Amino acid sequence: MNPEIIASLKEEFARPTHPLSKLNNALALLKEELGENSWVGLYLFDEKKNVLFLGPFQGSPACEEIKPGKGVVGTCYAAKRPLYIDDVKKFPGYIACDSKTKSEAVFPLKLGEDVIGVFDIDSPKLDGLKDDLKILEEASSLFANSDY
Repeated sequence: MNPEIIASLKEEFARPTHPLSKLNNALALLKEELGENSWVGLYLFDEKKNVLFLGPFQGSPACEEIKPGKGVVGTCYAAKRPLYIDDVKKFPGYIACDSKTKSEAVFPLKLGEDVIGVFDIDSPKLDGLKDDLKILEEASSLFANSDY
């Protein structure tokens, strides 16, 4: 992944447009950079229902709700820390939303100490995101601090 993507994301988030439009375009930029069969999206926490629901994303259809502590996304949310799974088949309790996914990176979206959601990236390659983790972590910070 080209480090220049961060500058492109910053430009996108600085545009004077609707927050949802910015999120969708930023996710599209990342998906394009990651390539075919990748998936990028946000799961946002609904406190009343105690569930992470599918927010803006780019890629194939995905799981619409994930409970905290379940699967990679829910585990990231509950642990309040990033996770990188180089082979999703080895993750206990993995939730398979797309059979093409082989590796996954997730980052908590934090506002202060509160986790409001999870930035989720899926790759169709085993250990497919290992070289991109630093850039993805920086991107997650941009998503967490956007004005949605």
